[in-house]
Amino acid sequence: MKRVLCIAALSIVFLLTSCISNLTSKESIENLYTKNEKLFIDAASSGDFADLEKINGVWEVSVKDDHVDIKCGGSGLGSSTNYYGIFYSENDDLCAVDVAGPRDELVADGNGYRYVQSDGDNEYYVEPLGNHYFYYEAHF
Repeated sequence: MKRVLCIAALSIVFLLTSCISNLTSKESIENLYTKNEKLFIDAASSGDFADLEKINGVWEVSVKDDHVDIKCGGSGLGSSTNYYGIFYSENDDLCAVDVAGPRDELVADGNGYRYVQSDGDNEYYVEPLGNHYFYYEAHF
């Protein structure tokens, strides 16, 4: 019984901690980048992105072959899932991140670019932050 209560308590703590740092608005993620811009620039210069995971509001940093995905938030389950974050692309590839829409279907939207699936509900938005970093959100 104690083990079950301990697991339940730890699960609740983890859930509450996740909710506190779950950034799901463009403004909050832009603020995170602006507040920590030097850390982001230093990470790109050194190629070591590990310190970015220490920033409050960053869930996970995934280094890929052609980009670095800095996950900041998400919500939903299954076909109603939303992802929010920042990615780094040295060659400024707007579609480098794994959740991106097709490059040839991006259309200008404000300061960024948007893809809206014509025969479904998938959507992707990307906006340059500077220094080869981009804000992104994807909805499925």
